[in-house]
Amino acid sequence: MSKQQGSASGVQSTDAFEWEVYHDSETNIFELSKKLPEDLVASLAREVILRVASRTVAAGSAARPVSQEELLAFSTALASDIPKSAAQIIAAEREAGRPVEDIYVNFLAPAARQLGDMWDSDHITFAQVTVGSGRIFAIMRSMRHMFETSALPDEPAVIFASVPGETHTLGVRMAADFFRKDGWNISLLVGLSHDDLLAEIAQISSRMVGLSFSGEHSLEALSQLIVALHICAPHLSIVICGQEVEEFRPILELMGVDGIAVTMEEAKAHFTRLSQVET
Repeated sequence: MSKQQGSASGVQSTDAFEWEVYHDSETNIFELSKKLPEDLVASLAREVILRVASRTVAAGSAARPVSQEELLAFSTALASDIPKSAAQIIAAEREAGRPVEDIYVNFLAPAARQLGDMWDSDHITFAQVTVGSGRIFAIMRSMRHMFETSALPDEPAVIFASVPGETHTLGVRMAADFFRKDGWNISLLVGLSHDDLLAEIAQISSRMVGLSFSGEHSLEALSQLIVALHICAPHLSIVICGQEVEEFRPILELMGVDGIAVTMEEAKAHFTRLSQVET
């Protein structure tokens, strides 16, 4: 799904909790969990927990603390049978003026760690942790538009990257050359591990990334990368490219990507549309 259009300065004009985005994201995650193998669903849940829990490391201890009672109520709501219970807590905090980063650090991060600990110690079931981590992810997606974005480069800029572990990189290299000849500013990242790729993307001034996907053998790595990017770089628009994407379109669409392209011309159309939305 595409980001909302912001102001001319690049700062989003609203800070309301987006209930429609939350509902769509939670529904998509639930449907995705039914389509993917259980071990892949488990790895995605762990990816959410790991990435969200690490927010405290980056943000430090400056954010306003949350009481243990508040945190317990939120963590319980995440794994409850009431779909909106946890989201309603966060929406109320936003209405009361709690900053987004404060919510990330003092609600989502400790709750993610708590879910992980309870899962590891068998205090909650796999189904419960899947629901809980999925709702954390949906909450973060519903606040995606609240993050300020810096000014974009004067020329269209896109990161092209191969999925971690992928050895067939000719296609993404050709796509990079194709776009460069057409005047785009392209950063090409190939042969990197999951963590190294995330770190490199974080250092590049771009609002769009094209991920090269070459088939089922890369589905787990691609899925983990998309989840991590949604959490670590919520400003990024993600387009999945490759000749094999059509077969996996129903799954990829549930991951909340901004475009799916089989040909380079289709990829160009997606990035052109997204660059116009961003300005």
